[in-house]
Amino acid sequence: MRPDGGTVLSGVGVRFGDREVLRGVDLRVDPGELLAVVGPSGAGKSTLLQVLAGLRTPDTGTVRRPGGDGAGAAGSTGLVAQHAHLLPWRSVAGNVALGLDYRRNGGRWPARRPGAAERVAQVLAELGIADLAGRRPGQLSGGQAQRVALARAVVTGPSLLLLDEPFGALDPLTRAELQDWLGSVRSRLGTAVVLVTHDLDEALLLGDRVALLSRPGPLDVVVSPVRDRAGLADGTARRALLERFPDGRAVQDLTGTGGTGATGGTSSVATPGATAAQRAAGRRQLLRAGAAATLLAAPFAAQLLTRSSGPARAAGATAVPGGPLRTGYLPITDAAPLLVAHADGELAAQGLTAPRPVMFRSWPDLAEALQAGAVDVVHVLMPLAVQLRYASGVPVRVLMWNHVNGSALTVAPDVGDVADLAGRTVAVPFWWSIHNVVVQQLLRAAGLRPVLHGAPSAAEGTVKLVLMAPSDMPPALAAGEVAGFTVAEPFNAAAEVQGVGRVLRFTGDAWKDHACCVTVVHQRLLDERPEAADAAVRGLVAAQRALRADGERGARLMSEGGYLPQPLPAVLRTFSGEPGEEYVRTGAVRHPSWHQQRIGFQPYPHPSYTAELVRAMGTTDVVGDTAWLAALDPHRVHADLVDDGPVLRAVGGAAGLAAFGTTAQRTEVVAP
Repeated sequence: MRPDGGTVLSGVGVRFGDREVLRGVDLRVDPGELLAVVGPSGAGKSTLLQVLAGLRTPDTGTVRRPGGDGAGAAGSTGLVAQHAHLLPWRSVAGNVALGLDYRRNGGRWPARRPGAAERVAQVLAELGIADLAGRRPGQLSGGQAQRVALARAVVTGPSLLLLDEPFGALDPLTRAELQDWLGSVRSRLGTAVVLVTHDLDEALLLGDRVALLSRPGPLDVVVSPVRDRAGLADGTARRALLERFPDGRAVQDLTGTGGTGATGGTSSVATPGATAAQRAAGRRQLLRAGAAATLLAAPFAAQLLTRSSGPARAAGATAVPGGPLRTGYLPITDAAPLLVAHADGELAAQGLTAPRPVMFRSWPDLAEALQAGAVDVVHVLMPLAVQLRYASGVPVRVLMWNHVNGSALTVAPDVGDVADLAGRTVAVPFWWSIHNVVVQQLLRAAGLRPVLHGAPSAAEGTVKLVLMAPSDMPPALAAGEVAGFTVAEPFNAAAEVQGVGRVLRFTGDAWKDHACCVTVVHQRLLDERPEAADAAVRGLVAAQRALRADGERGARLMSEGGYLPQPLPAVLRTFSGEPGEEYVRTGAVRHPSWHQQRIGFQPYPHPSYTAELVRAMGTTDVVGDTAWLAALDPHRVHADLVDDGPVLRAVGGAAGLAAFGTTAQRTEVVAP
């Protein structure tokens, strides 16, 4: 926390001609505080930022800044906008140094002064991005570029840092990652921060206080009751903020239920005449709105539910009692049945009221939401479902498989064989994931040893495994930070489309028809609403049939409907069917007789797979406690973890599994 005083606005008013934008604004921003300013489009948020930055003199009132003379003299201010605006010919370190190059009056840390390079290195280290120092902007993901923009703003040690919708241009998954990152590094910034946003959840999550800006008039400032994402799960805090806005149009804009949105259109729902940017912005609003569909006060809840619940219930469908069925997902193709079931109206056809699926940023977030009752049905990694039940004590039950295969080991162009990974680093998305299990099987089959700590050694035949967010994997591969990664689609396909990597091996070619993600519910759903669980499985099975019949249509539904933020070409490649002959030539497919789909769909949870997976978990290295595995009997886990009754009823008994190319009995084939 800085020793100088905060920024104080007293009675500030601003007019644009006859239009009053700000009126009677009293505000204090204390050193070390993060104040979030939230309001609809046209409420004056940008004007307030201009006043705080000293770029606009208010028509009435006074502004006192740290180091000022009390009459409005500006103290040092840093600004981070929605787009990073990095110079493509400079490295990350060079872009951060720009903040020193152009510091007013020579600055505290002019770049030519000895110690400037050390200052840049210090800030990059404090913000956890020192490993990016030598990269060019073209080698950064959108989230990484915004981290660099923040470093450039804070390198001069400003007394006030202004963030103008800094994550607004990012896809929802990356945006959530950046929100969590900012929350983790804010104590190292040593400055007051004002964050302007349209996103109520973002304001609550990051702000110590939240200032609500609507019509011209005094700000309504409240202390945020939220300390982590779990505090957002039931929507209470969000609803309380909405109730403080007296203007219905403001509520419509902030929830995406109508009014004038950030894109300048008249509705958050994309229309045929909208630009691509407007459609994308509309989809982002709908993603946020889906989480709040059952939480808003009437009449907006009814409007939002109508816009976010997919096609109407089929005529004659019997309504399932007990309220809406809420689904949650990570934006990867593993979630395809959940997403297509909503987009195609299959859940509604089963009598369910099904709001738009809620997107989460990480597996822990998704699991916490399920445990808290914020969502009812989710897709979860195997063997994460095992870990949740037996290590964390969460009473989850697996109802069906979401999909089979759908993952790969993708490597840099210079890696010709698994053995070439010796002495190098490979990224995995989660320790308790089938990706980590299979990649370790592949490494050991090639005579290599995975290590989780220290540096890898080519001489010793070790490969370093690190956790990495999927969206960061293709950029990290392009920059040479990792030699490969293993993850769900469409990130392997994205690396191919971008020309930064190639598939070395499909995981479905190493473990035949393995399940990657499974459909999971909390035991309470089975106890309290068994009809809803059965109806959900029927809808998901119908979605799997549709995906098997026409994968390209499913890919377009998910991409163009805004469920998946990744580029359509990568999603389409994922659903292109059986990998072609070129993959046989390169060795990515070594068992062409298996006729594996790049991603396939069959719902039945095979007991043989659960048993084999539990055995494999015992030989897989992870960070964290594994003592609980010793108590598991591989042959008994399935009966306790899985309830296959709903899926067997949905497909018409064991005989109905033939339509999905399987039977009730199978033997696991693992051939790394």
